[in-house]
Order: sequence, then structure tokens, then C-alpha cells
Amino acid sequence: MVIGISYGLAQSDLINCCLSHLFIGFSKLVICGGVIAGSAGRSATDTCEVISLESSATTCKNLPNISTEIFAPVGGLGFNESPIVCGGAQKDNYSNRCFSLNNNEWVLVESMSSARGYAAGGNLEDGNYLVIGGISDSGFFLETAEMLTAQGWDSKVPPLPVTLIYHCMVTINSTTVMIIGGQQSSGNPEWTFYFNFGNERWTWGPELKQGRTGHSCGRIIKDKDSQEMSIIVAGGEDGRPLSSVEILDEGSEEWRTGPKLPLSILWSQMVEHQNGGVILIGGSSEFNSSMDTLFYLPHGGQDAVWTQMEQKLKIGREFHTGFLVPDNIVDCS
Repeated sequence: MVIGISYGLAQSDLINCCLSHLFIGFSKLVICGGVIAGSAGRSATDTCEVISLESSATTCKNLPNISTEIFAPVGGLGFNESPIVCGGAQKDNYSNRCFSLNNNEWVLVESMSSARGYAAGGNLEDGNYLVIGGISDSGFFLETAEMLTAQGWDSKVPPLPVTLIYHCMVTINSTTVMIIGGQQSSGNPEWTFYFNFGNERWTWGPELKQGRTGHSCGRIIKDKDSQEMSIIVAGGEDGRPLSSVEILDEGSEEWRTGPKLPLSILWSQMVEHQNGGVILIGGSSEFNSSMDTLFYLPHGGQDAVWTQMEQKLKIGREFHTGFLVPDNIVDCS
């Protein structure tokens, strides 16, 4: 069953609300944790780094290390726009612990209600932070969701219709998020779901053309001549790494084929650039694990092309978290 949904706002509202609120003044990229490749093989890391998207000539001071090696966490902004990293595999177990950056130090803050690795998370437009699905410390797939509010973690968010890991989440507007793909206890990695905070329920979304897990997703302007925002899904795997991209335009009930990645990439992270494009950070390909590359797509039109950015990660990573922070959070020059 597919239930169509008009997820867009009026163009003027879209520019004023969404692009300004989520992007403008957010040109610094924080990347934490993940799996890195070294002389002793692949291992989890406790490191964080900062990249300026304004210029490759801009140098940013690294953030301090988190107090534990961590991979497959979720990350974003907590209240007061402080970076926060939660869950993932910590000390060989999936954890519910959260770390927040306070006075240039990662400190433990209130833990999530459930331990989760390979979950999906993201900031909502009201400042809350939503985390959905994942794998528990007992190895069970989760259908539960919880939300970080000003009062703490709220686990009363209705559960997903299915258990889910290796999926991704997009904040569409002030009332709606979308969950895309992933591995389910019953299969079906092409499924998508909407959650609406007005009626507090999940509905089915349009199925992907290609079932995928370990992919990345976000919002992107529809084409170079439009300010309408579309949803984009890139890479992942379906038993083999994927370079395919799919885009869902406003008001549509069918995904269309988007500009193909330059190579197959999975376990990456996608962030939404302040000019309406998207950036794919690190990940693994059929040629390299723990990549240090950043790929940029300016819009979702058929003539758009992914290009490799001059900026690179100091440490190549996969299974990491990456998110934009306000420019005043980090020190760059």
C-alpha cells in the first residue's frame, strides 16, 4: 500500500523556514567515530574532526576525542545547539550512552531509553532530536523510537510498523519525517514510511526502485532552476555495493533515477549543504574501505554531476556520524 503525501511548503515558506533554519550559518561539518583502517587492521575510533565547507584553505581545530571508541552511532545537535553523539557500539556493546560537547569537552549526558546501534537519527525543526530503530545490545532489531526534548528522552513516540536497521531518516518539514529502506526482520528493504507529528502515526510511503541498506539520504533542491526540495537516497547495498541514486519529488508517489555516484558507496553519511545541495562523507566502496573523500551534488536535476571536493577527512571512516554545526561552535581560520 502506498499513501501519497505532499511534503512540501509554499516556496516562500520553504526558503524562509527550511533553508534558513537548517542551513544558513551552518558551514562547519563535524565527523565523529566510525571504523578506520590502520596498520593493525580495521578498528573503531574515538576521534572527531571538523571540516569547513566554505573553503579547502580554511583550517579547523579538531574536537577532543570522545572517551570511548564508537561506531554506528547517531549524531546531531542537542539543545543550545550543542553537538551530541548517541548509541552505537561502545566498548564492544551497543550502548544507550550519549555524549555532548560542553566547553570543548565531550561529557556524558542523559542516556537514551534503549541501547541502539545502526539506528537512524536527525534533528527536527522544533529543536528536538529523533532516533528510530536499530539493533539492541541483545542483538534484536528494534521498531521503537524516542525523542530528545527539553525535558529529556521521550520514548512515547509510536513504534515503526516493522523492526529496522541500516536505514536512514529525512526531516521533511516541521511535521513530517521519512524512514527509507534498511534491513527488516521480514526483508523488504525497498519500503519507506512517513511519520506525522500532527496525527502521531506512521503511514506507508512510495517504495524504492531498488531495495537498499547502508545507504544515505537527505533533502536536495529539485533542479538548478527550482527551490522546491526533493528527497534523495544514494548508494548502500543490496547484496552488492550500489552507485545508484533515487529522488522523490514533492507530490510524487514514485521515485525517479537520480545522478549516479562516481563509484559504489555504502556506510557513508549525507549532509545538506546550505545552498541546497548534498555532500556524501566517507564510507566504503568496492575499491576502498574507510574512505576519506567528500562528494558534492549541487541539485537533483538530470544534468547534475557528483564532484569530489577538495576537502578530505583527516582520517578515512565508515560507520561514522557526520552533521553540520553552527559556525560559532568550532574554531576555524
